[in-house]
Amino acid sequence: MPHIVALDIGTSSMRAVLYDHTGNLLHTCGFEYHTTFPQPSYVEQNPESWMEAAVTVLRRMSEYLEENEAIRVDAISVTSQRASLIPMDREGHPLRDAIMWQDKRSLPVCEALEREVGLSSLHRKTGLRINPFFVLNKILWLRDHEPDIYMAADKFIGVQDYVIYQLTGRYVTDWTQASRTMLMNIESFRWDEELLGMAGITPDHLCELVAPGSVAGQLRAEVAAFTGLPAGIPVIVSGGDQQNAALALGVIQPGHAEANTGTGSFVIGYADRPVFDADCRVLCQASAIAGNWVAEASIFNSGSIYRWFREQFRPDLADDPKPFVTMDREADGVPPGSNGVMMLPHFEGSAAPYWNPRAKGIFFNLSLGTTHAAMQRAILEGIALEIADNLDLIESLTGRLSEVSVAGGMVKSDLFCRIQADAYGRRVIRYRNNEASSLGAAMNGFVTLGVHPSIPEAFQAMVQGESGAFLPDAVRREIYLKLLERKAVLYHALHEGGAYHAFMEL
Repeated sequence: MPHIVALDIGTSSMRAVLYDHTGNLLHTCGFEYHTTFPQPSYVEQNPESWMEAAVTVLRRMSEYLEENEAIRVDAISVTSQRASLIPMDREGHPLRDAIMWQDKRSLPVCEALEREVGLSSLHRKTGLRINPFFVLNKILWLRDHEPDIYMAADKFIGVQDYVIYQLTGRYVTDWTQASRTMLMNIESFRWDEELLGMAGITPDHLCELVAPGSVAGQLRAEVAAFTGLPAGIPVIVSGGDQQNAALALGVIQPGHAEANTGTGSFVIGYADRPVFDADCRVLCQASAIAGNWVAEASIFNSGSIYRWFREQFRPDLADDPKPFVTMDREADGVPPGSNGVMMLPHFEGSAAPYWNPRAKGIFFNLSLGTTHAAMQRAILEGIALEIADNLDLIESLTGRLSEVSVAGGMVKSDLFCRIQADAYGRRVIRYRNNEASSLGAAMNGFVTLGVHPSIPEAFQAMVQGESGAFLPDAVRREIYLKLLERKAVLYHALHEGGAYHAFMEL
């Protein structure tokens, strides 16, 4: 029976997850690491922490395999966070800590790009929106602020690229990761000469560009010796974590979308052609199915807000073994609409649908009668309403969405899933395996190995049914439609009234 180790490189941890070809999750090993915040708006991480994590989780996986001798690993399939930047020297060493995807130091660079090039021009070419999120502006920031590092860089790579280089000795990236750089043409899946010229680099400064699901190389003997895995097994570049999650959540045909809610939320819809939003709010990305696309909208903060609220305002739950279950139970006792309290989830700025890096989180309409339970429900509703706006935008580009698959740590909550169904006005599906990114990477890997002929057939074989389906309630749906209108009024009052700019200057 064939087996694959999916190496899932997240923002706060890395996991090695062992799957067989029927989708059974046999073993998981994890390793946590941390980003640093050198100054406001700066988010960095030491690249060596990813290699330490990779060696550790693969060694632990090897120990499990030694105890289960009948299991043979046929490949490692790598999926990763996206849009971070690591400049590398000629000897293959990082020149500085990685500038992470959440980093906002390049905001002035983005504003200059918008003035000089324009949102629409770059959106039509790359599928992206000018934003600190992406890589082109990070390279330009290096050029302007750390010119010695910029000039010394032999390669500009991402987190997935770094790990694959360490595992195989080859600089290889795939279309899904490249579609987050603002350096690849989204229609041709090629590095774009004009965009490279803007960055002052050539294709030689970047990784070899391949389709998702390609074999990047073989596991180097040196790494095999450290980990205990067999040297020479294929290392498959499966692509961005969110595109892989979309595979495992059934976003493989028209009419399907998914909302993956953990620290932040990613909303993805299937597209069989490049789709472009006239206002550049929804991104067009390469799919993890080679030759296809997805429409994507992201929300910077969602589950992190619920965790923040628990840590800051619920010290009474410090010894509760399941504090979020308690918070959900309390929130469920509050009627839809949270007794008038509304939360905007823009704690670290807004991505889609507003794309306002200056936006901030807010609880509105508090009174002396407001309870923590109402605020907890307002958090869940505020997240779902932001996702609902993005689903409507995606539907306007890709066609009618009949159902939404959900995943991530937040969807363990039945209450949150019910709120999502009511806010979206669509059937919401929660699958049994909540490890969507790693399962998608395993699906892609088994197709590469020829075990399954295609992604749809891999989905049928490996996704093991629903753990719940939630239908919208007509009465609650009307309430949430009114709340969507109120949310728009509140945001635009703050934005157009200059509140965000005023508070940014303090």
